Parts: sequence; structure tokens; C-alpha cells
Amino acid sequence: MKKFAVLLTMVVIMLAGLSLVSAQEVDRTGWPETFIIGVYPGDNVEEALAAVEPLRVYLEERLGVRTVLITGTSYNSVIEAMAAGRADAMEVGPFSYVLAAEVAKAEAIAVANYSIVVDRDEVPGYFSLMFTKKGSGIKSIADLEGRSFGFTDPASTSGYLVPATDILLDRQFTDPAQIEEFAKVTFTGNHPNAVLAVANDNVEAAATFDANLPTQAREIGINLCGFNDTGAAQTVVTSEEWPYLSPMTSEEIMAIYDKCPEGSLVVFHQSPLIPETPFAVRGDLPESFKMAVKEALLDVANDEELVKALERYYVDPTEQTGVESIDAIYDSLRDIARLLNIDLRRR
Repeated sequence: MKKFAVLLTMVVIMLAGLSLVSAQEVDRTGWPETFIIGVYPGDNVEEALAAVEPLRVYLEERLGVRTVLITGTSYNSVIEAMAAGRADAMEVGPFSYVLAAEVAKAEAIAVANYSIVVDRDEVPGYFSLMFTKKGSGIKSIADLEGRSFGFTDPASTSGYLVPATDILLDRQFTDPAQIEEFAKVTFTGNHPNAVLAVANDNVEAAATFDANLPTQAREIGINLCGFNDTGAAQTVVTSEEWPYLSPMTSEEIMAIYDKCPEGSLVVFHQSPLIPETPFAVRGDLPESFKMAVKEALLDVANDEELVKALERYYVDPTEQTGVESIDAIYDSLRDIARLLNIDLRRR
């Protein structure tokens, strides 16, 4: 027994030594001394940074590289920071990624799934919603003619690019300029402001992403039709509470609309599924560093407490979607750019 114990101890020591050698053999040539992640904070910098802080701490510990967060005043400012080498990574929306891939050589290495229930086979996505205040008379895209409509930011996927495309296709317009002739278009600046603009009667309808509507309705205290606020979670809204997190038929949308009382916020249009936000890094970073970041992100799903803290985890959905790279998942957004005559190289 003593001999066995000695042998077992020797094996453990040898394995530990091999692990140490293996870790030391990782090629860290060219790794940044500081890993800088760009964040677009919207209208609340402290809240946005606090939401990303657990990820910053995790990546710093996992990579062994000092990791910091920087903010920009818009989606484009974060992209410009990456293009200028002032940011190494970003997570600021799918279309912003498409822009960054073109002008800042950004490379998507993982896709966020904004859920606290891990399902590795799920392809992450979300919806753009058009909404109004019941009593406006707006029940469809056609009803937006001559009415005031709020987009969020010109680089926002769910706040501009997708809803603008839905209007273009629904009205069979051939020129994006026709949208501004069709409705009185304005930009609210960000997603929370889009909800406030409708709630305060500054615009008659607006667009935002699916989870933002119930979150803002809860914060500002306005009734939102279809939102069954169970109070079970103050930050994460579930599909049981908010059905628009899943695909809805036009009949289902109108059934909720028709029962909605006057003065309440109500959805009248849901977009097709939008691929979820990728975590993107500068393409010129060393391959060993990019792989280390990707492995760390994919391992978030194994840490239940971290998933709860971040309210998301990360996946590589290339196998489920049948594409060769994560970047190819966003080709549908490049099609939208062509429809809207957006020159990605000039943004």
C-alpha cells in the first residue's frame, strides 16, 4: 500500500508538471499587454459597464492579460476605436459587427445567447418590434403613412436596419429615400429613448428590440399589452412573460392588439429572426490569442453563476446553421445593407 501511495504521488506530480509545461508552451507571441473591450453604453454608462464587469474579470483571470472596458458615444464610435487600434474587441450589435468587419477588420469568434438557461443547440436570435400607443390608429406598417416614427440609431440592427427593410419590402419601395417620404422619420438615439418617445407622445410609433420593450415598460411604469409581468426576475424577461421573444403570427399579434386598452403600449409588427450579437475581436490579433478568447467565451456556459451574472453565455453556431464561419451567419445583414444602399466602407 505504501508503494502504491508513493507511485500515485509520483504520477500526480508528473501530471502536474506536464500541465505546467503545456500551459507554458502556449505561444503568447504578440499577445496584447492590455485587452481592451469596447462597449456602447446607451444612456447609462455606469449600468452598462457594471453589466459587462463580470465578463471583464473572468477574461482577465482566464487569459492572464489585463482587461479593460472603454465606452463610445455611439455604435460607430466603438467601431472607429477598433479601426484605430484603440479597442481589441467589441460586442455592440449584429449590424455594427458587419460594419466593423468591413472597416475595422473585426472577426466574430462567438455569438451571445441572452438567456440564463443554457441550450448549446439553440441558434441565438432576436426580433425587431414596431410598437405604438393603443388609440393611435396604427395597426400595420401601411398605417405609418404620414405618421411620426422613431428609429433608434442609424447603425442599430433592430432599431433601424431591419425595421427600415421591413417597411421597404412591405410597401414595395425601390428606393430607401421613399421611407422618409412615407413617414415622418426621426432618430431617438437609443433603445430606451424609443420607448420613452412613444410613451410621452413625442412620436406615434417606434422600433426597438424585443426584450427592451418589457424592460423599459417595467422601469417607467407604463402598461404594455401582452406583457405578463410575474415579478420573478427584475432583469431577465422570459418568453412566458413576453411572447414576442418567440416567433408570432400576425393573427397572434392582432389578437393581443385588439384586447389592448387605450393608452397602453402595444406591438403591431414583428420582424424575421435577427442573428444575435457576436463577440468580435480585431482580426490582426495573434491566432493563439483569438483562440484563447474564444475558448474562454465558450466555457462561460459551464459556469452557472457567471451565466446568471452576465445573463448570457456564448456559442459557436456554425454547425447548427451549416456555414463555414460565424461571420457567414451575418450575410443576411449584408443583404439588408445592399437593399438600403448602405456603403459599409464609408460608415
